[in-house]
Amino acid sequence: GGENPAGGLSHPETFDENEPVTPVKSLAPVRTDGGDAAPDAEEGAETPGGSGGSGGPPPTPFSPGGRAPSHYSGITEAEHERLRELRAELNKAAAEDPALLGTPALRRFANDATLCRYLRARQWHLKKAAKMLIASLQWRAQTKPEDITWADITEEACTGKQYVPGRDKQGRNVMVMRPGRENTREHAGNIRFLIYTLEHATWADDAMDAPPLGAQAEHHTEKLVILIDFTSWTLSTAPPMKTSRETLHILQDHFPERLAVAVCYNPPWIFAVFWKAISPFIDASTYKKIRFVNPKRAKETARMSLMFDMSVIDTDLGGDRDPAFDLEALGAEMMEYDARRARLLAAVA
Repeated sequence: GGENPAGGLSHPETFDENEPVTPVKSLAPVRTDGGDAAPDAEEGAETPGGSGGSGGPPPTPFSPGGRAPSHYSGITEAEHERLRELRAELNKAAAEDPALLGTPALRRFANDATLCRYLRARQWHLKKAAKMLIASLQWRAQTKPEDITWADITEEACTGKQYVPGRDKQGRNVMVMRPGRENTREHAGNIRFLIYTLEHATWADDAMDAPPLGAQAEHHTEKLVILIDFTSWTLSTAPPMKTSRETLHILQDHFPERLAVAVCYNPPWIFAVFWKAISPFIDASTYKKIRFVNPKRAKETARMSLMFDMSVIDTDLGGDRDPAFDLEALGAEMMEYDARRARLLAAVA
């Protein structure tokens, strides 16, 4: 583990987002008896369709509108087969509960790229991925993220405690959170604002055409970076534990494979108390993506400058952007986003 940049914080990682990628073994052969094969086969195990040769079945379009084989160039034949199985599981579940795909927003969400994210999050285990996906569709059917607009969250947004200023050097959206600017501490409002911001940060106009990505594909286009400024943070301004746990639940269970790295900037020593309380609720995959940055340590700030486009990072976070919060400008941007989103959703069959 690296140096601990925040006093009493107990965290094993240094600020280095370039995690080594562990090669994923081929998927086990698909079973036809209704059970689910182990997510990883033994080295050299036979997989459906082999390793890309001509012996297996040809790629079969299986997304709602039908796709050319080139759409699946980012996944292996074995991953393609598992994706087709997950689509079948979803269609079966939706036949039993039509509400799962009952709106244009839900049907748009359940595209091939989304299904692959759920498979990656569950190591290509079909039943586990299906359970996670169906839970997210039920959550979306209930919370209706697509119906949340700027007008609904303006009160929460007015202090600049959460916004998306631009992208990092790898093209990933940056979501800035400033808990020191908390203005309500109201659970439902904060969660509604979080969902709205996460939807904005992960929105893509062409999501229906996004290609599914396998374990070894490059995922930058799907990821976001969260930069949390803990300057001025205190236990008294911290969100209630209920809100923090719900935030983790939403990010981990309903936005899987979206987080690239979460940078905790300038946490005070007292943050160690909060970290000790919340860290048991952070799953292993999310935990290893969290980095702490002490702005007084040149090595850590240098790593930040390698990762972030400093023109979109505020000067008080080490960047070049004017930190003055412009509510009017953000509001105009978000209302344009709301209108564009509504138009695109209206066009979904």
